[in-house]
Amino acid sequence: MQRLGAGCLGLLMTLWGLGPAGDALAQQAPEFFNDEETPAPQSEEPVVGYETLLRGVEDEGLRAVLEGSSQLFALAQRPPATLIGLRRRAEADLERLRTALRSEGYYASELDLEIDSDSRPVRVALNVTPGPRYSLAAYDIGYVTSPAPPQALRPDLQEIAVTIGMPARAPEIVAAEQNLVSRLQERGYPFAQVAERKTFVDHEARVMTVQLSLDAGPAATLGPLTFTGQEQVAESYLRRIAGWDEGAPYDRRVLQETQRRLSETGLFASVTAETAAEPAADGALPVTVTLVERAQRSIGAAASISTDIGPGAEVFWEHRNLLGENETFRVSVTGSLIEQSSALEFRKPAFLEREQALLAELTGGFEDNDAFERQAVEGLVALERPVLDNWRVTAGVSAGYEVVDENANGATGERQFTLFGLPLTASRDTTDNPLDPASGTRLQASLTPATGVGDESLFFATGTLGGSAYYAVDEDARFILAARARAGTILGEETEVLPADRRFYAGGGGSIRGYEFQLVGPLDDDEDPLGGTSLVELGVEARVRVSEDIGVVPFVDGGTVFDDPWFNSGETLRWAAGLGLRYFTGFGPLRLDVAFPLNGRDDVDETLQIYISFGQAF
Repeated sequence: MQRLGAGCLGLLMTLWGLGPAGDALAQQAPEFFNDEETPAPQSEEPVVGYETLLRGVEDEGLRAVLEGSSQLFALAQRPPATLIGLRRRAEADLERLRTALRSEGYYASELDLEIDSDSRPVRVALNVTPGPRYSLAAYDIGYVTSPAPPQALRPDLQEIAVTIGMPARAPEIVAAEQNLVSRLQERGYPFAQVAERKTFVDHEARVMTVQLSLDAGPAATLGPLTFTGQEQVAESYLRRIAGWDEGAPYDRRVLQETQRRLSETGLFASVTAETAAEPAADGALPVTVTLVERAQRSIGAAASISTDIGPGAEVFWEHRNLLGENETFRVSVTGSLIEQSSALEFRKPAFLEREQALLAELTGGFEDNDAFERQAVEGLVALERPVLDNWRVTAGVSAGYEVVDENANGATGERQFTLFGLPLTASRDTTDNPLDPASGTRLQASLTPATGVGDESLFFATGTLGGSAYYAVDEDARFILAARARAGTILGEETEVLPADRRFYAGGGGSIRGYEFQLVGPLDDDEDPLGGTSLVELGVEARVRVSEDIGVVPFVDGGTVFDDPWFNSGETLRWAAGLGLRYFTGFGPLRLDVAFPLNGRDDVDETLQIYISFGQAF
């Protein structure tokens, strides 16, 4: 037997976990050691109201453990019908508390019970003297396997979070046992288990020692990987995603990672990885992954309406396994009073490398707003891959042709351009919900150098940096603070030289609520937006959930557009405040926002704007 501890053991010994004396494990799951009292059926009979006092426990952590183990506290709102029933409940609690005290390392505690039946409500006092807390004198590990694992593969006490002299708490000692088995299963021993556990308590020295006998089982390597249950998904793709290293020492984390990767494809309703009952003669342990595919096609629609641009809608069709290797293909059509467009989007994961995706987009359509009229078609091809923790980067090339009529803002009329760009983006998302986040942050940075030929030659670079943060004030996330910020700049060309659709604009439901679409910033003599070469947007919200289905959201938005890439053209930041209503559905919140300009321009900005759409504002 390998000894990994030091210290002397006393003579008084208690077998832990192997018989009736195994109550030292009770704190980990005290309900396994004591049957809970079954509440009496509700009736019209009189009941004995009572209050419970827990005396003699100064440590708040220990008090919480004891109160959590007590049926007197748990059933306080369901008092018994008689004093006899109350006494029976209280006496049963004494044994529960002894079990909980032993699990916390108090093996010499004393308890007694007092019931004052003359008081109203009846007063029940649990008097506790915890006594000294016992410590761990030794944690000995022996192996019954022949041959035993090499010394280099045997976990030491530090790895399993055991320190000689620490309090003899059952939860920590049992967790160490579980950690020990897990470490062996990560080091080539898939069938490792505890063969026997013994604990000894020395009341004179006030210490405990633990003796474990481990059956490590046979050593094994990762054997052949087999998939079952897939019907439409190519096995070659599954193997590429799994990244299976057949022949490597067995490691249970590899199976967990394989399950995670396959689950994250979104193709399967369930993914289960199981090993064979024993290794083959050469030590290889076969693994079978059982898959249940989910639906791979969907159709959907979204709608919105606002006082500045009127109604809008989008319909889409999506296939999430177009060519059998998790390729996503999406066709969408968007229509509103100011825009009619369509888009084709394609994404191929595990392109050339497991962590890399190929992206392709083709968009086209018409826009007609107060700033410009535009007809355009544009394509993009890019590569996407993760970097660092929670970050994704994309790099690609874009090309497009557009006809822009700038008569709306006093320009010279229709201009044609063929534009080429090198879009680069980096994004990070740690939020807990894409439509209604309660915690986490989002960050996104983009830089797109572009050149154009046509009626004029162009060279410019557009950069943006934005983010949002979410913080739940209370544990139930019924009060959430949310904030966002975004800034952008365009270098290389003056505002009037840039095509109107390539400039920055601000105002509207996705920008600065309370102001009309694109109307914040420089205006021409007809009060039509001119756009600019730098942008600032800010927003804060307090999201208050007043019921399971309804929430209210007071908010403030602000920002503007500058006719200068360095944010110094003299434009005034425009601010707005408002109140929103949220109706929470199973898919996300339905949003109604009413916003009012705080420093609006006379004869330009309306008194209020109303927005209805799906999802939070940001």
